[in-house]
Amino acid sequence: MKKLLTIIGLLSISSAFAQGGPLVINNFTTYDFHTRVTAANLATPGCYFYVTLDNPELVISGNTNVSYSSYNIPGTIWKVSTSPTSANPRPGSHPSLAPGGVISNNTKWVVSQFQFYQSGPPLSSGAVGDTSYTCNPVPNTYFAPEATVEWFTVTSGGTTYTYLQVL
Repeated sequence: MKKLLTIIGLLSISSAFAQGGPLVINNFTTYDFHTRVTAANLATPGCYFYVTLDNPELVISGNTNVSYSSYNIPGTIWKVSTSPTSANPRPGSHPSLAPGGVISNNTKWVVSQFQFYQSGPPLSSGAVGDTSYTCNPVPNTYFAPEATVEWFTVTSGGTTYTYLQVL
C-alpha cells in the first residue's frame, strides 16, 4: 500500500521538474574527469526524493564530450530515495528511471561531485550544481587548479539541457 501511495503521490507532482532533458558533459581539458551526478525533485518537501549515481562513477576522458538523455547509462546503478528512511539501488534500465518513468519525469539534474585524475592518484575534487537545490548547496562554478567546472542549463524548444562544462 505504501508503494502505491508513493507512486500516486509522485505521479501527482508537477512535471515542471522533469529530468527529460539531457545531461551534457564537455571536458575540454587533458585530465580525466570522474563524476557522480544527482537528480532531485525540487518541489517535494524535505531532501529525500533524489536519484544519485551509486556505481560506477562516470569517467569522461580529456577532450571528450558526452550526452546522456536518461539514467539508462550502460552498467550504472543508481541510489533512489523516495522517503527519509530508505534508498534502493536501481539499474539505469529500471522502468521508473526510463524516459517517461515516474522517477525520471519528476526529477532534474542538480549536482555533480567530481575529481580530476591524470595517471595516478586523484588530484583535486569539488562539486557544482543547481544553486536552487538547497539540500546539498554547491556553487554553479568551481575553480580547481586543473580547470574551471561550470554547471548551467539552456532551454530550447521546450527541452532543458543541463551542461557540466570542464574548461
